Amino acid sequence: MHRYLVLFTVAAALLGGAAATSTRSLQAPPLPSSKAVPGAFVWHDLVTDNPAASRAFYGALFGWTFEQGEGIDPGYTIASHDGRQIAGIVPFRRREGEAAVAQWVSYVVVANVDQATETFRRSGGRVFRGPLNARKDLRVAVVADAQGAALGLANRGPLLEDEHPPALNRWLWMEYVARDTDAALKFYGDVIGYRHEVQKERNDFTYYLLTADRPRAGLFRSPWDRETSAWLPYVRVADPAAMAARAVELGGSVVLQPRPDVRNGSLAIVLDPTGAPVALQRFPFETGATP
Repeated sequence: MHRYLVLFTVAAALLGGAAATSTRSLQAPPLPSSKAVPGAFVWHDLVTDNPAASRAFYGALFGWTFEQGEGIDPGYTIASHDGRQIAGIVPFRRREGEAAVAQWVSYVVVANVDQATETFRRSGGRVFRGPLNARKDLRVAVVADAQGAALGLANRGPLLEDEHPPALNRWLWMEYVARDTDAALKFYGDVIGYRHEVQKERNDFTYYLLTADRPRAGLFRSPWDRETSAWLPYVRVADPAAMAARAVELGGSVVLQPRPDVRNGSLAIVLDPTGAPVALQRFPFETGATP
């Protein structure tokens, strides 16, 4: 799978212009249903060839703690925040001559992992792993759609009682940067059951909400020509500018600095030291708003 990871990092650079047009997409949604419904993002795995650097970075930036996980991957690490498990780190070995590239793979609940995986395959996507049982009652797969966007599939997840909005330094939102919006909207409607609605239009830009029991992600067409689409995860922070500066101190880099014309300066996008992109979002958006 690691050869494909480099495609994801390009997506972070695309959010600068697009995010400026979307200021309502992360509004606090209605109370969630009591179970993980298809379309809910329930887990995030960081695939990296340098788990030690990743642990140091996210531990210092977000206060995450880490412990050895149990499962099918030797060296798998579980990340927790205030005692709550929120993510994993999957080590991989890159081949000689390949650049060090990492990415977050986000897992979404589907009604049937095996059927959904086959749908990704038949539609021109790729299957990187699975379907398989990570545990007795947990069925998962890692795939990419026909536009190149990597995604994890799961029959359930641990975050069944998610907060709205989440606590600081936890996962807030997902966005899909599309090469072909019409194809993506139809595909994810068919395979996951997402409904979509236009949330914002300005000039030639349209921002869509992907909704299951409630809004679960955003989707928009990349404003630049690119070969692949990508999913980008968001973390809620109190001060995106300060967090971006801290990310640099910790060995990361900044793709998008907070700007007044982008969600009132409430968004930054950074790459961790191993190259994985993550968005840092203050919520609510208003300048000076307190979490």
